[in-house]
Amino acid sequence: MSVVNYTVWFAITFYVYLETRSVFATGVVSGIFLVMTAVTGIWFGSLVDHHSKTTMMQVSAIASFLLYAAAFGVYQITPREEFTDPASVPLWALIVLLMFGVIVGNIRTIALPTLVTVLIEEETRDKANGLVGTTSGVSFLVTSVISGFLVAIGGMFWVLVMALAVLATAVVHLSFVRVVPAAVQAAASSGDEPRSATSIFEARSVWYGRCRA
Repeated sequence: MSVVNYTVWFAITFYVYLETRSVFATGVVSGIFLVMTAVTGIWFGSLVDHHSKTTMMQVSAIASFLLYAAAFGVYQITPREEFTDPASVPLWALIVLLMFGVIVGNIRTIALPTLVTVLIEEETRDKANGLVGTTSGVSFLVTSVISGFLVAIGGMFWVLVMALAVLATAVVHLSFVRVVPAAVQAAASSGDEPRSATSIFEARSVWYGRCRA
């Protein structure tokens, strides 16, 4: 899914410049991404902290799918010459819908590394974190090639078809995913009942209170 969102971002940037030849319009596209990422980062992080990781990844995929579907509708019903004008309302409607879809996809990007802590035992967690970082880096690397190729053969049409197909597959796949923390798995195999974070916090609070007394 990271590949999809980055591909859409790169593709709309390429497409806007190729159609309008406006450096200003192209710069605004990048500016929207940077500003919205900064504004929503803390909020998205709190959502991931306070809700199920798989649920938030599902919400991210569905929201991106709906926004991309709306953008696909705008792209299909708008005459192509409209996209050559930097001041065109349909052009900016397309840009805003796509960029919001990309930004909502950041929820999944935030949630994925946190699953390493939940699912992987501490002794192998460093390797898992490294693999997650490698995957994210490679996905960012290949998107420029994928997006450039898709824009060259069909404008934004094949970009959006690919994005919708992958996101639909991801939504179906995530509906079958069940996350069982490593601590729960270990406790189940040993027959012990894992303590929740709340119970640990309460136990420490009682101990601290007795020490102060």
